[in-house]
Parts: sequence; structure tokens; C-alpha cells
Amino acid sequence: MSRQRQDQDQQRSPRLHQPEQPPSLPAWMLDPPPPRRTAGDRIVEVLLTLPGAAALRRRWQVWQGRRRLYQRFPNTMKVAGFIVSFAVTLGLVMAVYVLLPRLS
Repeated sequence: MSRQRQDQDQQRSPRLHQPEQPPSLPAWMLDPPPPRRTAGDRIVEVLLTLPGAAALRRRWQVWQGRRRLYQRFPNTMKVAGFIVSFAVTLGLVMAVYVLLPRLS
């Protein structure tokens, strides 16, 4: 690339941070405090010290990473969901229709 083209590219694209200028962020953002240990973090640490907890956690992560049924068959699940929601709605409407005259 020619020197002139490089100069043009630099003029077009603004630099996000000029190193000669100090950052305009407050000190607490530049050097944040360490994250707090919550009660949940402490409980997890205690539970992970139990025997077999690491293997159980790995199995849980594998189980969570599996492909769900709605991911493998998206269109089939959409049709099934439509049919189930139609049946539930029809049942509710019929229940209201049957119970409404009795309430009067």
C-alpha cells in the first residue's frame, strides 16, 4: 500500500483511544474492586468439596449442553404446540360455556 493511501485511511477512520491523552474514566472504573463473594458462591464452594460433586457437576453440564427436542425437530414441535394450545383453549371455552348458565 502506498504511503498516501495509508494517510487517507488514517484520516477517515477515527482512533478510539489516543495514548497521549489520559483516559476520561473515573478511578473506580479503571481499577474496579474485586467481586464480592455471595452466599451462593460460598454454598457452591462447600458443595464442591463433597466427594463425587465434581463428577456430578460435569454430568450436569453435559446434560445441559445436549440438543433439546425442540432444537432437533423445530417444525414438528411448532405443530404440536399449536395443537396442544388449541385443545387447552377449546377446553377452557367449553368449561366457561358449561358453567356460565349454572352461575346465573
